[in-house]
Amino acid sequence: MTSSTIGPPEVAKRWGWILADGILGVIVGLVALLFPGATVLVLALFLGIGLVISGIIETTTALRVQHGVPGRWWVVVFGVITALAGIFVIFRPGVGVVLLVVGLLLWFLFAGINDLFVASRTAEHRGWNIAMGVLALLAAVILLFNFSAAVGTIALLAGLGFLLRGASEIGLALSLRRSQ
Repeated sequence: MTSSTIGPPEVAKRWGWILADGILGVIVGLVALLFPGATVLVLALFLGIGLVISGIIETTTALRVQHGVPGRWWVVVFGVITALAGIFVIFRPGVGVVLLVVGLLLWFLFAGINDLFVASRTAEHRGWNIAMGVLALLAAVILLFNFSAAVGTIALLAGLGFLLRGASEIGLALSLRRSQ
């Protein structure tokens, strides 16, 4: 094995770094749960940065494509609009928060519709699919009429995501340490 290849023994030796990453994840998750407003604002800023990067990549990729390729200029226009939207969100993070809320609402809406559609097409797990579909649609309606619940839900999902990932990394690190 070359020195540039990292296999299981080398990963096990780095258990401390995995543990540190897990602890950081748990801390970030707790902060996200304790300060939901700030969490959503930071997520909105990351959304803006992601849009700028995506727009730049789309635009430069399209401009490097051979002239005459169908749709090339549409991709350039889309990339420029995406980058401009990202800049707008960075300087007006409230807009980013609204976009996150709308995205979450649409996700619940489409997930609910999909679950109900699946329930109508197959008998397997029909009860669960109906229950999940109704709950998702109910969540979409609540978020539609209660903006603060939507912001809190985004922060809750982010916080729980970091907590669960951090906890699993801590478990992995401790398991790796015992395996040595």
